[in-house]
This record gives sequence, C-alpha cells and structure tokens, in this order.
Amino acid sequence: MGSLRAPAWAVGSVTQITSDVEPAGRSSRLAGVRSRRRALDELDEEHLLRLVARGDRAAFDELYRRTSPWLAVRLRRRCADEQIVAEVMQETYLAVWRAAGAFAGSAIGGTGVGWVWTIAARRLVDAFRRRAHHAEPPAAAAERAVVPAAEDEALAATVGGEVGDALRQLAPELRLVLQAMVLDGLSVRETAVLLRLPEGTVKTRARRARIAMREALA
Repeated sequence: MGSLRAPAWAVGSVTQITSDVEPAGRSSRLAGVRSRRRALDELDEEHLLRLVARGDRAAFDELYRRTSPWLAVRLRRRCADEQIVAEVMQETYLAVWRAAGAFAGSAIGGTGVGWVWTIAARRLVDAFRRRAHHAEPPAAAAERAVVPAAEDEALAATVGGEVGDALRQLAPELRLVLQAMVLDGLSVRETAVLLRLPEGTVKTRARRARIAMREALA
C-alpha cells in the first residue's frame, strides 16, 4: 500500500461541504467551517469520540488528524511491514467509526487515545496471526530510541502521579509487557503475539514488572 490515508469520505468531508456551496454563500459557509474546526480543536479525544458516535464526520476527521501520526509511529515500532501497518490503520479507524458508541456509552474510565490504541493493537495481533498461516511472521521493527517515545507519550497521557512515575522507571522490556496487559487490556496470548515473545516470557516479565511496581510504590 502507499501512504496512510483516512477513508475518502473522512478526508474529503469538509472540502466536499465547501465545494457544493453556491458562490454567493461561499464566504459565510467557509467562515462556519473554520469556526467548527476551531471548536473541534478545543475538544479532547473523549469528547470527539462522543461526537463520532453520533455520526459527526467532522469530529472523526479531527480525531484522525490528531491521532493517526502517533498511532502509525507506535505500530511501526512493532511491525516493519508497511503494508500491514497500513491495513491495521485502515481497519482501526473503520472500527472507530463504527464502534465509537461503545466508548461513548462505557462507564469504564480511560482515555480516547488509549481506546483507539487498544483497537489498533488487537488488529495488529489479528494481522500477525493471518500472516502466520501463510508465511513467516513479519519482521519486527528495529529497536531504536525515539525521544519522546510513542509509548512514553501515551503513558504520560494515561497514567499520572506516583503510579505513572513508577511505570516509566521500569526496564523497557517489563514496561512494554505491563502496558500491553494492563493499559491496553490484552491477554497473555495477545501480548505474546504483539511483542513476538513466548507466552512464558510474557508471564515472567509481567510478574517481575508487578513486583517492581509494588516495591516502587511501597
């Protein structure tokens, strides 16, 4: 696949609105669109998802614009195959559009960004499993330092206070496992597929991470 793009109806929704207006009303309509964009820009991701749940395509456009660069970086840190990343991105945002009501109506706490990532992580696990039936697993993205790391940005937005500080101080291999299982809500098996680790290793690292967290918070 080529570069990552939102669905055509998402990307083109605002421009389509303006292109269909008669010239006499173009100025006022453009002003209205700009005002709407500014209003959406001031909302957090949770409010945007609630609007998406009501079928608000402009809110979806804004959510995609705001989250897709970060999401693509995070996926690429786990998969070097651009085709898989593009497929997962497309499937993720299609699921977000269709299932935003599940977040909007949920009584469980959590961030909109975290909810979107959980969908993407599970889609990536599914993609790995599909590929495993036909060929060798896709190459893992090369380990590299990213400052600030996508995971650390998500961590900062999701977990605060002493818990967040303790989590960020974990060894990277322990933090990734705990993050996938606790913050992303993945099972041991899903975490093993996502991180390309044996299930036994995931269990061991999760146990070590929890012990380290308890000691740090004691």
